[in-house]
Amino acid sequence: MHEPPASRPRVLVVEDEPDTRAMTVDALGGQYDVVAVGTVAEALASARAALPAAIVLDLGLGRESGWDLVRSVPEDAALRRVPIVVLSATPPADPPPGVGPWVFDGALARGAGVDRAVTAVGWQVRA
Repeated sequence: MHEPPASRPRVLVVEDEPDTRAMTVDALGGQYDVVAVGTVAEALASARAALPAAIVLDLGLGRESGWDLVRSVPEDAALRRVPIVVLSATPPADPPPGVGPWVFDGALARGAGVDRAVTAVGWQVRA
């Protein structure tokens, strides 16, 4: 009897820059089922529709801030358990008021390379 392949963990990438989004999706796609969106609203809708194993988040989303997504996490019981790996041009400073530091399970600078993001996501998915 042939068994279907085990499903791969789902990772949600939240990145508004098309080139960076494509590079991140390509890097993660070998190990994970990756869904990529460009806005906070799309990220919340996607995460609520199918809970990801991890979220890879850019803090600078054009007119929005990745902090808006982070602030929404504690309001949603299911999303509260999803680790967030920050992949941003500059490492995040202290989170704004109302954001628990427990939300961040990894913080990376884009200059460090997407490979480090893949490693960080792997640590969070296995945790």
